[in-house]
Amino acid sequence: MVIKSNPQVIYCGGPGDIAGTMRSWLSGKHDATEVSETYSGQFFDQISARCLSALVISTHARKELFAEGAIMVEHRPNKATGKSGLVYKLAYMSHWLGVIGTILRHRPQVILIADFEHWWLLTIPAIFGIKVITDLQCTFWPRGYRSTSLYERLLQGLNGWFWKKIPIATICISPECERQVHEMVGGQVSGALLQARSSYQRVHFAGIPPPVWEVDSFRLMSAGRAERNKGVFDLLDVMAALHADGQSKISLEICGGGTALSELKAECARRGLDGCIRILGQLKSSEMHAAYERCHTVVVPTTAYFPEGLNRVIVEGVLSGRPVVATAVCPAIDVLPRSVIAVECGDKQAMVSALKRMANDKNYYESMRANCAAESEQFYDRELSWGAALGRALDLVFK
Repeated sequence: MVIKSNPQVIYCGGPGDIAGTMRSWLSGKHDATEVSETYSGQFFDQISARCLSALVISTHARKELFAEGAIMVEHRPNKATGKSGLVYKLAYMSHWLGVIGTILRHRPQVILIADFEHWWLLTIPAIFGIKVITDLQCTFWPRGYRSTSLYERLLQGLNGWFWKKIPIATICISPECERQVHEMVGGQVSGALLQARSSYQRVHFAGIPPPVWEVDSFRLMSAGRAERNKGVFDLLDVMAALHADGQSKISLEICGGGTALSELKAECARRGLDGCIRILGQLKSSEMHAAYERCHTVVVPTTAYFPEGLNRVIVEGVLSGRPVVATAVCPAIDVLPRSVIAVECGDKQAMVSALKRMANDKNYYESMRANCAAESEQFYDRELSWGAALGRALDLVFK
């Protein structure tokens, strides 16, 4: 089939290698670079099932244009990446005005937009009769820490007006995303609010044996980008406090790349924590599988400066049969209440206490671990998947 000049659907996703995912999808394979089912792969499923044509725009750093059948993928790098302050805002706005220009040029029947800042700008394509589906993968503000700055109040006011009038549907990756839409709007929301969950295949976790609680060894694992607003530096204080309290049995592995990785390694060495902390850097999917297998508990120290939408590390920890200690800013605790211990952001002593109890109270640890299996089921249920929610949203457009 020849690509239509005016695709019926335009999907603006995140920075993922969507062209690579499409190649895997075309060959009938799971994208080996991801543990969860990719959103773009689920998007392709829904578009193919409805015989629609689509253009997918990713902000992946590698420029590429790839087309097959009725679907075209464009990698269009966002020049705001790596910038800050006014330069970032100008580059960000330039990128999205360019995307909106593409939308207006193609005039699709519907657009699907993932995590945006200036949502109100999507009023422009709506004026031209283009339906809008919004996809919330992050919250508007860190849970429990809504900003009162003038800029944020103005932005949320504009975005709130947008949600009162424009979207035909909004996909929410967590209850917190939906709650914040209601809070921002302060009244009636336009369109359907559709809850969705990250989707996984059982086979990816079936081979991970249950952890064995040990008297003299208790291993923690933290995964994610090494950035200060993700809280990874707080774990140095937590581990130092645990060992000062005689908890030498507790060790930690930190997995993931990031701009602060070198700084993290240097600080860990400076504080003499190399004996209890291993910093492994970015890992492949198979290596992450092994890291989950080695650990007893996953720890997620996200700070009050990061607007988590769900946090997949928490989810994957529970799917691996490992209970989690996380800060309350992470909305995953709403859907995994019996497998996750929540502590307040910045309360390092509370995190120390939670980890000590896990490491020293076998009955408590086993009771937490036993909850993981039942709470995992929602992430295997295809009716609760992002793709299923997208299907319901598309049905509102193409019914």
